[in-house]
Amino acid sequence: MAMTALRIQAAALVHASVQSDPTERQRHERFVLSRLLVGGGVLGLAPAYLAWRGAPGAFEAAMVVAAALAVLSVALVSRTGRLDAAHALSSAALSLFIVALAGATGGLSSPLLLWLAVVPVEAAVFGSRGFMLRAGWIAVGALFAAIGLQWLGLFTQAALWTGESMPLLAMSALAQALVVTAVLLRRRHAEEREQRVSEARSQLLLDHVGDLVTWHDASGAVVFANAAARTLAGADPRELLGRGLFERVHIADRPVFLKALSDAAHGEEGVTVSFRTLFVPHEGAGEARLPVSLWLEMQACRVAGTAAADGAAVVCVMRDVTERRAVEETRDRGHAEALRANDIKGQFLATVSHELRTPLNAIIGFSEMLSAEDNGWLDAGKRLEYARIIHASGHHLLDVVNTLLDISKIESGAMTIEREPLDLAAMAQDCCALMALRAETGGIALERVVGPALPALEGDRRALKQVVLNLLSNAIKFTPAGGRVTLAVVRDGDTIDLSVSDTGIGIAAADLPRLGDPFFQAKGAYDRTHEGTGLGLSVVRGLVGLHGGRLTIESAPGIGTRVSVRLPSGGADSAEQPAKIVTFARAPRRGLDTKEPLRLTA
Repeated sequence: MAMTALRIQAAALVHASVQSDPTERQRHERFVLSRLLVGGGVLGLAPAYLAWRGAPGAFEAAMVVAAALAVLSVALVSRTGRLDAAHALSSAALSLFIVALAGATGGLSSPLLLWLAVVPVEAAVFGSRGFMLRAGWIAVGALFAAIGLQWLGLFTQAALWTGESMPLLAMSALAQALVVTAVLLRRRHAEEREQRVSEARSQLLLDHVGDLVTWHDASGAVVFANAAARTLAGADPRELLGRGLFERVHIADRPVFLKALSDAAHGEEGVTVSFRTLFVPHEGAGEARLPVSLWLEMQACRVAGTAAADGAAVVCVMRDVTERRAVEETRDRGHAEALRANDIKGQFLATVSHELRTPLNAIIGFSEMLSAEDNGWLDAGKRLEYARIIHASGHHLLDVVNTLLDISKIESGAMTIEREPLDLAAMAQDCCALMALRAETGGIALERVVGPALPALEGDRRALKQVVLNLLSNAIKFTPAGGRVTLAVVRDGDTIDLSVSDTGIGIAAADLPRLGDPFFQAKGAYDRTHEGTGLGLSVVRGLVGLHGGRLTIESAPGIGTRVSVRLPSGGADSAEQPAKIVTFARAPRRGLDTKEPLRLTA
């Protein structure tokens, strides 16, 4: 009961500053309890001892002072929380006690002076190396004090009873040394057990988090990896040791990975990078296992303190960000498409405004001239010419509007076609007749080649006629005077090949991939600027797609262009909208340089 009460009192005397730290509170409680037992016990027995011995001598006075210093150290640590200062005072009390005993038992010849070695050893029970150093210096000071007292003759000669009690005193010193050693070993075992529990707790925590945690040495090699290695690297943790993780990093991202480890090892702040891992998972053994590629985001920081002393220089935490990267890429693509749509809108407004402004200016200007009151100077020929210009401008406006409506219907999927049997030879002749005047005005030879035994084609008459007229119009527009445009319709098995070839300025290889994009106009070999909305080939592409056909364009600057439309003769069961365009550079051919008809290929 008395011991329990003393323990409660010792706990109550612990300073409030260490109440929140269980380990530090336990050290303070052990210190207070031991000093209360020793100091309080000696002071409690002092009256009875003095009553037995009579007037106190130097030895008794030293014992009382040593006990008082022990109790004073308890008061100091309870008021200030300074265990280091309190322990130094306690070490001084213990040294005083040992020197007093040695002085009463023969001075420097007393074996009790050996107990001074226990002072720094006992300090290890309550503190660190600093505690032991202070206690050691206090013990050394006590030894020099004993030498001085012996030199001054203040120590008494050994009493007779000391010789008989020497074995008892030696046993007491040995017992104290054994107790101190046992306490030290117990403390060491407790710390090791606590460290093992802490490591097991940390390992359990690391193995149940979804992130991959790795420790790296100064060379970047892995010295530790948690269980998340199985899901994020496709390997057991031990397989990542050394260069195991580096070998699973995508080869294109390895420089980024190594640079991040180097920057983290030599910098004060953490480093965050993203890289890909490529590995074959362990699951599905015996089956076809496909490689898995994951995006990992790694946060690396330098390790300092005891962990660095164990060989670890950098700790890394990696998490799977594959889905987030996919979302970001989708957002970036959407942003790029939005920017492209905005550019197309600006190009559309610029092109259409130009195409509308030119005929509108002609219509307004010539109509004002015809409607002016003082137009008597206009003869009948002028009036007829102005009326024809107004009529042509109106038709041009109508063509632009119809083209815009067609491309809008095609892109929205609202365009429909009416299939009927068509005579392509007759349609080719009609289209050449309509374009003959424009070709003749430009000094261009317009030729028509029709193959034998053409079958009837199931298709929309208006749509296919628009396809042919657009191709012929483009060919005539981009062919200089003296050139030739050839319309050829031949049969190739179950397919009809309808092609338009010219000897015009051609298209650069860099512009070929963009053919068919709305409002795109390729520059010619002489960088000539031509009128037009840039929608003709887009409309052709959409209408050919509705018929289940495909487009092939071959061209080269200064050589000319050939556009081939291949249509299934019996009609398509499933139409592709719009048609795909295959483009490639064109090589010089005999048919372009002579009057010999072109040899058309599939």
